[in-house]
Amino acid sequence: MSRFIRNPRAQALQGHRAGIVSRALAFAADLGIAFVLATGLFAGVSLLWDLFFSDDLGVPRPAGGVSATVIFVILVLTLGLGWGSTGRSIGKQLVGLRVVRADAAPLEPGQAYLRAILCALVPIGLLLALFDRRNRSVQDVLCKTVVVYDWVPEVAHVPVSRPQSGQPGA
Repeated sequence: MSRFIRNPRAQALQGHRAGIVSRALAFAADLGIAFVLATGLFAGVSLLWDLFFSDDLGVPRPAGGVSATVIFVILVLTLGLGWGSTGRSIGKQLVGLRVVRADAAPLEPGQAYLRAILCALVPIGLLLALFDRRNRSVQDVLCKTVVVYDWVPEVAHVPVSRPQSGQPGA
């Protein structure tokens, strides 16, 4: 069964390049999810360790570098997996975005993971979208990708359009 976009503004934006606000919200959601998963991983490992090798239960307090590395790895894995399979991470799904190649084709797995590494290493690269007339981030330029509005995946086969002045997403 096909779904339809009911909101006229959303219909007008479907397939157009996404702006910085929606992209930043999606990344913030992805980062929050990576943090929650890392916290759950630390708590689970600690609980198992305490059950089998300790007399009491304790709350783990890993070093900052360990926490940052685990969050980085989880972020890269979740972003790369999402972008390499459906073009969406969980955050992009929540906001209604999809990452595609510049020719509107799905990302190759290597391209998706390279983009994920760049996004996790240099998240400030998103700020280029403020100044680029095609709303591209540093990661988009290097990986030849585009982030488009895509609320209904069945309708997503719209060619990627370039916003012009006065159009939504410009």
